[in-house]
Amino acid sequence: MAARLPAELIRFGLVAVLGLGADLAVAWGLAVLAGLSLPLAATCGFATGAALNYVLHHSWTFRAAGPRAPERRRVASHAARLLRYGLGLGLTLLARVATVALASRFLFAAEGQELPALLAGTAVSFIVNYLTSKHFVFQTRGTPPPCGPLPDIR
Repeated sequence: MAARLPAELIRFGLVAVLGLGADLAVAWGLAVLAGLSLPLAATCGFATGAALNYVLHHSWTFRAAGPRAPERRRVASHAARLLRYGLGLGLTLLARVATVALASRFLFAAEGQELPALLAGTAVSFIVNYLTSKHFVFQTRGTPPPCGPLPDIR
């Protein structure tokens, strides 16, 4: 019998699909309806999807819980988390591009095999994104950030 997927991983997948939908909808709309160049439209779409993912992961996937900290501390915490999120996105993008490059060179080198290479990159980047989000960006309560706890600035 197959093991059940953790609810957190299911929520992560749902948020990823929503983020991808927002990404593609914004990119397509800006390129086709507003006439923006495809690279600029894709960049805007990526930023929209990433922003939506951050909000949903923070509030639903990894459920930031616990007592509410003073306002200044919450702002500092969000700033630190956003920085970690940006670093995680960079690592995720690097994993995707590297996987696509390697897969298209060694596994799917024939013409017409671009989609399997892209899907391999998407699968690897999904795993990297989940692991960095869970263990680096949105640590569970009681686990200090990799750089130590945030200072109390009250």
